[in-house]
Amino acid sequence: MKTKFLIVSTCILIIALLVFIVRNTRMKNYIDTSFATDVTLKYYYIDKKIDVVVTDEKDIRVIKENLKGVSYSDNPSCGFSLDISIKLSDKEKSIIICPARDGCSKARIGDSGKYMDIKDRKAFEAVLEKYGMTFPCV
Repeated sequence: MKTKFLIVSTCILIIALLVFIVRNTRMKNYIDTSFATDVTLKYYYIDKKIDVVVTDEKDIRVIKENLKGVSYSDNPSCGFSLDISIKLSDKEKSIIICPARDGCSKARIGDSGKYMDIKDRKAFEAVLEKYGMTFPCV
C-alpha cells in the first residue's frame, strides 16, 4: 500500500513538474505585441521606398493581433527581409517582424532564426496594402 502511494505521488509530482517546464518554455517564446504604442511599416522593394507610421487605431490593432503568438526555430523557404518589415515599439523597447515575402503565413523575428505564424494573413495584408505594401514581393 505504501509503495503504491509513493508511485502515484511520484507520478503526480513528475507530471506537475513537466507541466511547469512546458508552460515556462512556451511563455519564453511568446511574442507579446500589446506593449507597442507605435507601429512603423518599412517596404523597400524595387521602385518603392515606404517608411510610414501607422496612426489608425484599427489598423494598429489588426497588425498587433496578427503578430502575437509563440515563436519557434525553423528554416522556411518563404523569403524574409528587413527591408520589408514592421517595427512595433514603445518608449522602452521594440521588435521588428518581417512577414514572408511570398505571401505564406510566416514571419521572421528581426534577423534571428525565430519565426511565428501570422494569424490571419488576408486581414493582415489588407491593412498593409492601405499603406502601399503589396505581396508577394519576391
